[in-house]
Amino acid sequence: MSAGNGFDEEHDVVVIGAGIGGLACAAYLAKRGKRVKVLEQHYVPGGCCTSFTRKGFKFDAGVLHLTGGKESGAFQRVLAALEIEDELEFKEQFQRFVFPDMSFDSSRDMKDLPETLKGRFPSESKGIEDIFSVIGSIYDDIRKLPEMSPLLTKYSDKSFQALLDEYIEDVRLKALVSANWHLWHPNWRNSAIDYAALLVTEQQRGYFYPTGGIQAVPDTLVRALERHGGQIEYRTLVDRIILEGGKAVGVRTAKGKRIRAEWVMSNAAARPTFLNMVGEENLPAEFVRTLNGMEISLSSLYVYLGVDIDPRTVGLDAPETIVYETYDNTEEWESLLRGETSVPCFGIAVPTYMDPSIAPPGKHVVILMTMAPYHLRDRSWREEKERASHKLVGKAERLIPGLSEHILVQDSATPLTYERYTLNSLGAAMGWAFSPGMFMRRLDQRTPVENLYLAGHWTMPGGGVPAVALSGLRAARRILGE
Repeated sequence: MSAGNGFDEEHDVVVIGAGIGGLACAAYLAKRGKRVKVLEQHYVPGGCCTSFTRKGFKFDAGVLHLTGGKESGAFQRVLAALEIEDELEFKEQFQRFVFPDMSFDSSRDMKDLPETLKGRFPSESKGIEDIFSVIGSIYDDIRKLPEMSPLLTKYSDKSFQALLDEYIEDVRLKALVSANWHLWHPNWRNSAIDYAALLVTEQQRGYFYPTGGIQAVPDTLVRALERHGGQIEYRTLVDRIILEGGKAVGVRTAKGKRIRAEWVMSNAAARPTFLNMVGEENLPAEFVRTLNGMEISLSSLYVYLGVDIDPRTVGLDAPETIVYETYDNTEEWESLLRGETSVPCFGIAVPTYMDPSIAPPGKHVVILMTMAPYHLRDRSWREEKERASHKLVGKAERLIPGLSEHILVQDSATPLTYERYTLNSLGAAMGWAFSPGMFMRRLDQRTPVENLYLAGHWTMPGGGVPAVALSGLRAARRILGE
């Protein structure tokens, strides 16, 4: 839409970034009658939630499942608000956690894991009952926020390791309780509250895979946006949020286009949004100090394989497997945090078990993943990428014998890859780290700049597709005053 006064276009809302949070916000605003335009620097929507194709194999770039699928409270609310519940199909899957001498599968029965653990560690039965009771109570109290309960106050600055140490003695049992690795940091650097909530929500809601691959999720949101008259423009990088009298009034693209809008909503990373696009000089000094002091989550290394072997024939029948080669991986974590490509644990996903259509007939997609530091000691990721990928394939080969002999297609992504395609600071996988003390400190959708809003995993309620979708819906409703 044409504009004047030095602007090339004018819309009610301009959204920076087509991640899930940005798309959810944009689609809802368009549905409510706002003139919305989304600007995305990549050539596909989705941010971390994208897929790409190599020689007939479709690989999910960073997100391998959705917690709860359409059953998830957060994601279901977003789909219902957009009236698109019937436009996505999911299949339920499970995760297998493998340790040196035992393994167990995820279950949506909340009593299953505690009972399994009590059977294997009878001398710790009381501690197991107590820690899972506390974890459940933490989750219940989170749902009553913003009222802070005594329990939330007690653990607001404590690590999950501290919570474990209160009730559990056996190092093996501690590893089993904390087997879900998705917060991307070791137990002593994970928030007790955030990790407790994760354990409950992932157990309750389960793991689901969308038909057609992860790209189906952002593609569905784009269709909803366009159905209501919203627009999306790809390969368009925003380098400045335009202010007038301290108020956001539009954006400028890297190619010089100026777009006026009554509201600006950023789905970009928090620091670039504020420090680069807004400018530190336009922000309260205390807000800048807070922003610079917040810890960013680790990134990841992914290896994407198209293979002509069915891993089920050699015993790997789980759609996702999380592997721990030791019960106490402290040494591996400390090495990784020093900038080494250590592997505290790793994952193997075979999404073709859920949707065979994402690979040629008779072939399979295998995706390997582990945590990775952005900064390496004494070398670059360009030097390390091939060696680290080979190392990960070698580890996976212990569960899929002969894997390396059956690879037809191979690609990989390092923290630099994720930074390039998503513009997440340091290639962050989950936005801000879920570290002790971060609970309730994540940014709100409202910002210190009038008419500038934020969505994505840098805001409440945090990382993961359901959470960032909900952040986008919250941003839209704040814009609308709902």
